[in-house]
Amino acid sequence: MKAVFEKMGVEHQNEVMDIFNFYVVNSTSAFADSTLPKPFFAMIMKRSEGYPSYALRDMETNHVIGFCQLSPYNPFSTFKGTACVSYFIAKEYTGKGLGGKCLVRLEAEAAAMGITNLLAEISSENVGSIAFHKTHGFVIVGELKYIGCKFARKFSIVYMQKSL
Repeated sequence: MKAVFEKMGVEHQNEVMDIFNFYVVNSTSAFADSTLPKPFFAMIMKRSEGYPSYALRDMETNHVIGFCQLSPYNPFSTFKGTACVSYFIAKEYTGKGLGGKCLVRLEAEAAAMGITNLLAEISSENVGSIAFHKTHGFVIVGELKYIGCKFARKFSIVYMQKSL
């Protein structure tokens, strides 16, 4: 499989929202409690304005198979050296190294922007993502206990950090 990064734009809206909504419906990885309409894509794009944001396309099928982006941790310039990472890979493409490729790409762009710290905000139920981030040099720096409730159960938010 050959996957390529494309600067994310409105042409990716439907496929990106389908991927995101899969995780909304099936997990606590996406924090929304019900599917989001396609126009919510504009908010995803707004969140990463001025930061790299990519769709990942499988060149064999020509389908978008994931997306990744950086976003500011905080709007105050005091925190300009810190960004949040986010990526969602289509379920049938997980475990193929694509998340790692996304992270390498985002890390390189973050470093070029003068960003020295990356943060990941992860559902405590997403043990795969926590393990992925540990494998890629992130450490757990905090946890907000049982602040989310989805599927009639409470979950925590785990904060992970990596210094570049």
